[in-house]
Amino acid sequence: MGTLNRNHCNLCLWSKHVDEKKGDRRAICQAGMKPIGLIFKHEGYSKQGEIMLIHLCSLCQKISINRIAGDDSTDEILEIFEQSKNLNDELNPKLLAEDIQLLIERDKHELHTQLFGR
Repeated sequence: MGTLNRNHCNLCLWSKHVDEKKGDRRAICQAGMKPIGLIFKHEGYSKQGEIMLIHLCSLCQKISINRIAGDDSTDEILEIFEQSKNLNDELNPKLLAEDIQLLIERDKHELHTQLFGR
């Protein structure tokens, strides 16, 4: 599950806004990025990809998507999944505009399978 390299805390899953484009370290913002939801990485037609975190910058509202790591807190991952069901009406259109579809209740079994095995 996930990677050994990460851009977020493995306990709270918050990140820091350091990139404008993936890996460039050019962001001026430098604010905290709150984990707001989960998606599965797109792996092609009918393939289920790995779990990804959706982060929202607490200052400039930039959205980024990041891989989870093997030692990330599964309790926090599950809490983010549950909290994402209550995202406000203002944020959902922004996610959809970026073609980001949050995991929903029907994804819960696959989420548990990836986190804990079969």
